[in-house]
Amino acid sequence: MKARDVMSAPVITLRPDTPARAAAALLVSHGFTAAPVVDAERRITGIATEADLVRDRIRPEGWPRAAERPDPPVERVMTPVPVTMRPEDDLADVVSLMLEEQVRSVPIVEDGVLVGIVSRRDVLRVVARGELTSEDVWRRRTGVGSPQHAES
Repeated sequence: MKARDVMSAPVITLRPDTPARAAAALLVSHGFTAAPVVDAERRITGIATEADLVRDRIRPEGWPRAAERPDPPVERVMTPVPVTMRPEDDLADVVSLMLEEQVRSVPIVEDGVLVGIVSRRDVLRVVARGELTSEDVWRRRTGVGSPQHAES
């Protein structure tokens, strides 16, 4: 099975100048754990994760309040240069990368441009459905036996 078989596309993205609070609201409203940060050409400049958006935002009880901090842009809190993979990469390799790097989402890029994202939830959905091959996914999506039969 390939990354393209399970990736979510199109991808909801953030711009580098998006306020961190707005980015957090976007993740919460869509149930995402991360969102790629892209430039005008949809090239990835980073990824804003739940951890990035929470880090240094909540102060322990009893600590003095810091002066009102402006809402930083995502580019100041994001993880720069996230790990990425390609649509044709084997899903097993994507999952191995997720587990080794301890990331919940892997942006999928083609010729440097964001085309999709694979999250742990996407992979878990495949596991829950018992889909083991690209043909299983194709059959569910199209109702046709395999991509080869569709081309005939």
